[in-house]
Amino acid sequence: MKITALELFHISIPFAKPYKLSRVYGTRYDAEAVIFKVHTDEGIVGLGEADPLNPFTQETPATVMVVTRDHIAPQLMGRNPTHITAIESHLDEMVHGNLLARGAVNMALFDIAGKANDVAAHMLLGGLNQSNLQLLSPIGSGTPEEDADSIQQQIEEGYQTVMIKMGALPINAEIQRMIAARETFADQIKIIVDANQGWTVAETLEFLDGIGHNRPDLLEQPINRHDLSGLKRIHRRAACLLSADEGVASTQEATALIRAQAVDAFSIKVSKNGGLSNARKIAATADAFGLKILMNSMLEFGITQAASLQLGCVLPNLLDMGHAYMSVLRMSDDITDFEQNISRATVTVPSSAGLGVRLDEEKLKKYTKDYLKIN
Repeated sequence: MKITALELFHISIPFAKPYKLSRVYGTRYDAEAVIFKVHTDEGIVGLGEADPLNPFTQETPATVMVVTRDHIAPQLMGRNPTHITAIESHLDEMVHGNLLARGAVNMALFDIAGKANDVAAHMLLGGLNQSNLQLLSPIGSGTPEEDADSIQQQIEEGYQTVMIKMGALPINAEIQRMIAARETFADQIKIIVDANQGWTVAETLEFLDGIGHNRPDLLEQPINRHDLSGLKRIHRRAACLLSADEGVASTQEATALIRAQAVDAFSIKVSKNGGLSNARKIAATADAFGLKILMNSMLEFGITQAASLQLGCVLPNLLDMGHAYMSVLRMSDDITDFEQNISRATVTVPSSAGLGVRLDEEKLKKYTKDYLKIN
């Protein structure tokens, strides 16, 4: 089997409602992605997805398409797509950085390999550890009253974990949000606080002091991704688990965080981490040193969500809380059938071959802004 061509589709789909993040990322109204089709001479087509979100990522849809055309695709043509390790090693030498573009290709390779062998991708990653996972539900930045309404709704829908977005409001307002959420719901639901790099070290410490015993179950990436010493200070003071997200894109960053003993957990995002192969390496390294994994998401569509699920169901060191497989529910539409795997705040791993997701060609055409074919 050989790779014969790549097709890239830059898509944009509005959110069902605007998504308020931190002061760094603002409010988002649309989600963008680049959908990959990797074609083979045997007629098997592998699906991949890159999910750029500047400034969360350095890459944009345009750079993903250009680097794939000029640097990645020439290294793929004529290669056997089932030789994933060999291809990844070769690309490591020939293409530096560009984890999102690399990740989309890697997803497509696993999709092809699974389809060629008539097995789900998780069988190529070690086999099932869990067949279904609880979901977490994200809550945008708002007032304590708005938070309470949203959390109550999530509880009624079966969610056992919520992620409260912070980092956009004054720190005293964020303290009040956390106190109100914990006092109102006590132990009814697990709470993750995600500030998306929106705080300084001083603000984070003020938050931790101000909330007292009303602490979250997990605090994710409160400060700038590059501030390793700041994370260490916060880790020493935090009375809850601390996770890195933006700060753990590569395996090298994961190693540095482990050596510094700066966090308790990593937030894995298959697109951010460069695909299934690299994400699995990060998760395995974390497991070796006793760190846990939160399967998180970018603003993703169904292909990345499916790839992430294929990995998440394999890992032995997942955090005991909900994981982020609800991204498609936040969109006004999707270009896949991934939503069929979700029911009552639980996602079930599909057993079909490859990534286990199908592309809706009509919707793909409808939402495509730019197109590129490489052969």
